[in-house]
Amino acid sequence: MDISKDLFNIINQSGAHPALGWKHCQRVYHLAKELSPHLALDDEVLFIAAMLHDAGKYPVYALANVDHTLRSKGIAMNLLKSYSLEQTRIAMILDAIECHMYYSEPGGSDEAVYLRDSNILDSLGNIGLMKFFSLVGQDELITSPEEALSRAQTFAEALPKKVSTKSGRRLAVKRREEMLRFLSGLKRQSAEYAWI
Repeated sequence: MDISKDLFNIINQSGAHPALGWKHCQRVYHLAKELSPHLALDDEVLFIAAMLHDAGKYPVYALANVDHTLRSKGIAMNLLKSYSLEQTRIAMILDAIECHMYYSEPGGSDEAVYLRDSNILDSLGNIGLMKFFSLVGQDELITSPEEALSRAQTFAEALPKKVSTKSGRRLAVKRREEMLRFLSGLKRQSAEYAWI
């Protein structure tokens, strides 16, 4: 079985919004590798965790009142039964998925830590702004442009403090500045957001 093809199909047949689907997972995976050149991360563990970390929030898989991290972990657990992976590596994948959100403590492996940092960083900077505005009306937390602006401001202030690695913190500062520059310019050009 080709797990890469299966992961691609799971994401692309899940109803995931383009801002949160395959390309988001790819960005998270590649950024985790970019932030950790000094480490020998288990690439397969990192790749599988990156591809499945948000599966539980996609429309086909989401369950009401179930945190998407736990749902994603359950989806991964069921999928990984079909592959001949060592139990220790499966445990690393599941831990990384469960601990990938900014409100979670970092997981127990380097793969989990860098996955979490990369996921946080994908909500900052120009990419973060693109995601917020593309989700207006598509996400229950972002029903208007004003809510997208508010969320971007909140994330710019709060998320850099959640990043745990040195390389990630450096990038978080840069991405925070990108967001604040954009928001400042938008504020000036829209009468303090009144014309948004």
